[in-house]
Order: sequence, then structure tokens, then C-alpha cells
Amino acid sequence: MRAFTAPLLGAIMALSACGGEAPAPTPEASAQAAISEIVQTKQGAVRGETVTDIGVTAFIYRGIPYAAPPTGELRWKAPQAAASWEGERDATKWPNRCPQGASSMGMNTEISEDCLYLNVVTAAKTADENRPVMVFFHGGGLTTGTGSSTTYNHPTLPNKGVVLVTVNSRLGPMGYLAHPALSAESGTGSGNFGTLDLKASLDWVQANIAAFGGDPDNVTIFGESGGGSKVISQMATPLAAGLFDRAIVESGSALVDAQRVTLLKDAEATGQKLVAALGVKEDAGTLAALRALPWEKLIETAGKEDVGFRATVVVDGHVIPEPISTIFETGKQAKVPLIVGANAGESSLKTNVPLMANLHSKAGNPTWVYNFTQLPKGWREEKGCVAFHGLELTYVFGAVPGGLSSPTTLFLAAGGGCSNAVPVHDETDMKVAQDAATVWAQFAKTGNPSVEGLIDWPAYTEQTNSYLDIGAPLTAKTNVQGSYVAPPAGTRGAM
Repeated sequence: MRAFTAPLLGAIMALSACGGEAPAPTPEASAQAAISEIVQTKQGAVRGETVTDIGVTAFIYRGIPYAAPPTGELRWKAPQAAASWEGERDATKWPNRCPQGASSMGMNTEISEDCLYLNVVTAAKTADENRPVMVFFHGGGLTTGTGSSTTYNHPTLPNKGVVLVTVNSRLGPMGYLAHPALSAESGTGSGNFGTLDLKASLDWVQANIAAFGGDPDNVTIFGESGGGSKVISQMATPLAAGLFDRAIVESGSALVDAQRVTLLKDAEATGQKLVAALGVKEDAGTLAALRALPWEKLIETAGKEDVGFRATVVVDGHVIPEPISTIFETGKQAKVPLIVGANAGESSLKTNVPLMANLHSKAGNPTWVYNFTQLPKGWREEKGCVAFHGLELTYVFGAVPGGLSSPTTLFLAAGGGCSNAVPVHDETDMKVAQDAATVWAQFAKTGNPSVEGLIDWPAYTEQTNSYLDIGAPLTAKTNVQGSYVAPPAGTRGAM
């Protein structure tokens, strides 16, 4: 669409400069600029559908490939270009989850190694609207989960003026296995295949998002929990330089801690333990033997306690050139505006949230900190219940009430001492959801989350220690470390 509109714009400007009168756009030109359920990407046309919830409507395009299936010889290799197709590709069904064990996250979708897909949600009417883009990386500890959910792909954020993208990337041993043979094969180390997938998804955004009404020069990456780690990985890798302009880390800031370092040699040693547990010999045929194994066997074996495998970002000297703590301490991370925070019952408010905010702001980067405190009405009435890990997602996506009944939200509720019954919500919850989505979208638009008439959110420095309490109402406060509220004794998941 840009190839068509740019010459047209140039002609109009030329006529204006000469004092002539520019011709009105033809009906054909207007039709070509319009966005419908069918959009043309670089690889081919995709046919999505229209979705409506709580009175807001958007187009959604599910399961668009951003890279080739990492199967067979492409298992444990950097993502390759997606193939083109003829005709219209059906983009109305959720794509596969990447290989993982059983969990409550995305349990209604199939699991397959053919999983490098993303979803796009837009309320743009024409392809030349240049809306800011928000790219979401899902949580799950780099081990489970999916970007394909009605919560993450809700039409509210797109109706705040952004184009929303949600991404699936390789997880667990499929995405984060390091081994000497893999490092030798690539020549640049191993262990960061999932990190490279995320970078490939951002490449896709650069090449294609304008067709959905998005601006490739204004991209915000954001993620929760393990998705926060994914955001940090993109801030730390030089390979993603220039592919995004802002970042949001929700309850996932631990990677900046100097204690959270996995060096290549240590990751390779763990990979060798996994290979031994699989009964594969260490010889010239090791990689071929590993690639011939079913992914289910790899996931099962990697999950055994004596193997000790843990999916994490690896300091390989190439994708991640130095420990992430060093990268942030020396100001080498992406120099973009940042929002970082957690929820009231998460102890990271006392530790990694202010640590990341301190490191990023000291490097001269605009930084904002939050504590999410809102509870839906039903949980507000439960003694001791406190905002728990993951609860903010339903609100920042504007997905109240639907997201409150998701299996993931109900599973995580125990971490805040809350019941696992679907909570009653009220107009206060709807208002906080709209406010949170508005603030997130405003940050994507301008790089500053303050919204005139709603909230003046002060930027954070170690000296001011300012943060935003995201509750009813939104309130600017100080001393984020002191805002932590311990969940009832004996509950799990205070992070």
C-alpha cells in the first residue's frame, strides 16, 4: 500500500508547489487504501474476521507465519524466511502453540513445532493511518503459554488507536537449548533460538505492519512475566537495534539482576546432560539424532529434575554479547522509553523493579514505574486477597470481564490469596480497565504515559522514586518498594 500511496502523495505535493490544484483521489485509490477482512502481506493475502466485545470492534488476523516452521533440519537453527502462498490464507483460526508441557495457558489450541506465527488486531480503516504498533510477548517462564488468547487479542487496545500484534515463539528446550555441537554448527553459539524468533517477528512487523494501518517507525514491545524476560532480551541484543521504539516490562524484570546470568559454557553443559538423559551419543551424528526425536520426548526429558534444564536467555557472545546485568549497568541496552512494574502482591516491587528502573533511568532513558493494585469486586471483598501475578493483563488489554474468567487468571489467583471462583466485577473494574488501556496506548503513541485529564504520571529516577498506583483511581505516589503487600501466609506465587 505504501508503494501506491507514496507516488500519489509526491504528485500532490509537486502540484501544490507549482500552485496547481491537486486532483482528488480516485475511488479506485481510496478502495485500495481501505482495510477489510482481507489484507495483502509480503508473503500473500490473509483473510481474517471481525470481532466485537463490550461494544468495541476490530479486525483480527490469526496465525500469520513470520518465519518458516522450525522442523526437521531447521530445529535449533535461526528462524528462516516464511514461504509465500497463492490466494487468500485463512487467518480465522488460532495458530499452534509451540512445544510445551501441560498447562492452563492456551489449552484449546494444538501443539506443534510448526508454531512461528503471530496475530494482528487492528481497528484502522485505511492502510495509511500510521498507528503506533504494540507487539506483545506472552508469559509462561519461556516454557509454556501462547500469544493466542481472547484476552491478549481483545479489540479494546486497537480501539485506543494502536495496532496490536501477539507472538508465538519457541519455548523450553526447543527455544533455549545450548550444546557444543549446536554452537559449532552456527559458529555464533547456541541457546537463544527463541530470542531470535522474537527478533524475526519484529522484522516481520517492519515489513508488513503498514498494510494493517500500523507505523513501523513507532513500535512498542511489551510482555508479562516470561514475556518481560523476552522484552529484556530484545533490549539487550544488538541484533534487534532499531526494530522497536519503546518497551514495557510487566512482572518480568529479574533478568537485569547480576545473579540471573547463564553463560554459554554452563548452558552447553546442561545441554549435554539432556543429551545423555535422552540416550543420544556424543559423536558426529549427535545433532541428526536429536533432530530425529519427537519433540514430546525432548520436553518430557528436559522436565526431569536430575537433568536440570531451565529455559533462559544465554550469554552466547553473539545474540547476547555480555551478561544482561552488565549491558544495563553500562548503558548498552536499547535507549528507549520504558515502563516497568509489578502487581501489589509481588515481591519484585522491592527488588528487581526498582533495580531495572534505576539502571535504565541512570543511562538517561525516560522511565516510568507502576504498582498494579486493582482487584475485581468479588476479590476486593475477600479478606487478604491482593493483586497477584498476571492479573493486570485483563485490565491493560481492556478485557474485563472476559479475561477474569480465563483458566490462567483463575489458576494464578491463589498466589494472591484469592479464591479460584470467577469474581464479580463492577463499573469500577470497567473504568480501571479503560484507564489502564488508555495509558498503555498513550505510551505507545508518544513515549510518555501521562494522559491529559486522566493522570500525570511522573517519570522515575532513583532520587524521586515515583510510581503510579494503577487502581481506582490512578494515583501518582512515591516509594515503590514500600508499596508491596505480602499475600496471606502459605500462598504461592508472590514474585
